[in-house]
Amino acid sequence: MHSAISVRAPLRIALGGGGTDLPSHYRRSGGFVVSAAIDRYVHMRVAPSGGGCWVLDHLEHEEVSDPARIAHPILRAAVARHGSGQPLHLTSTGDVEPGTGLGSSGAYAVAAVKALAVMGGGDLEPAALAEAACRIEIEDLARTVGKQDQYAAAHGGVNALTFDRGGSVGVERLELGPRMRSALKERFLLFFTGARRSAAGVLAGQVQRTLAGDGSLGENLAATADAARAGRSAIDDDDVDAFAELMDHQWQLKRERLAHLPMERIVELRGLALAGGARAAMLMGAGGGGYLLVFAPDPEPVRAALTAAGAPELTFNLDESGCRAEREKS
Repeated sequence: MHSAISVRAPLRIALGGGGTDLPSHYRRSGGFVVSAAIDRYVHMRVAPSGGGCWVLDHLEHEEVSDPARIAHPILRAAVARHGSGQPLHLTSTGDVEPGTGLGSSGAYAVAAVKALAVMGGGDLEPAALAEAACRIEIEDLARTVGKQDQYAAAHGGVNALTFDRGGSVGVERLELGPRMRSALKERFLLFFTGARRSAAGVLAGQVQRTLAGDGSLGENLAATADAARAGRSAIDDDDVDAFAELMDHQWQLKRERLAHLPMERIVELRGLALAGGARAAMLMGAGGGGYLLVFAPDPEPVRAALTAAGAPELTFNLDESGCRAEREKS
């Protein structure tokens, strides 16, 4: 009998280019994203099920004899594609609540595929693992999501991701200079705005506008990709100040793109961060809620201001290894 498998897949912070990784955009114009995996994870454990039925513990508890009846959509699709037919007991938890802009859904899909593959005696290289997770979310479940989250979770590290019109993804690991590495560790801060939202729900409007040929949105996303490329150059040059300026530009582009969404709380917290000495602040994820990424040369006044405003900080460091699986010793 197979022993249990434990898997962890990292969440990510989007450092530039978010929104250009959606198929509706990159199939027309290509896309470019800079993304960094962080040491906050989706955790998953799979083991043979002793009772002959599938037992799944996630935000809810499920017991089913037929895997096609699994209610959790990602798990149902992952088992259909990658399960061996053997009933399993699967348990999953997350370091961060879903719907908060850190790529938890993509990381969850990556973890599920990895766990099932290893449980079945195989494995997938990071690029194949990321694509398998993308197929589940984008094709099987028809979700309006991009591809950066799955690639960040599978690969780890800080990567420049190039999305070409044919659908292939180029992954280039970026080497951080000492100033950028130190800043990401000590002066880039995450604060929870208090709101959660469905990325697919927010992005559906963007996809509809893209497919309708909305020229202003196309220009916005092209500028977003250009800003991400400039951000990548700033990383290559180890120029933290230039990167901070581009963060502010990315925020303005996202705000313009999401002008229809209520963002009073996010704008308020961003203003408090800047008043406290932050150089830049931008929203993670599709928009409407989640985490605010702040660059603060002196973090303490910013921490004090946002904590007092009821926005708790999520500490983090970089994850360098991507999705990992370990077989538990029996």
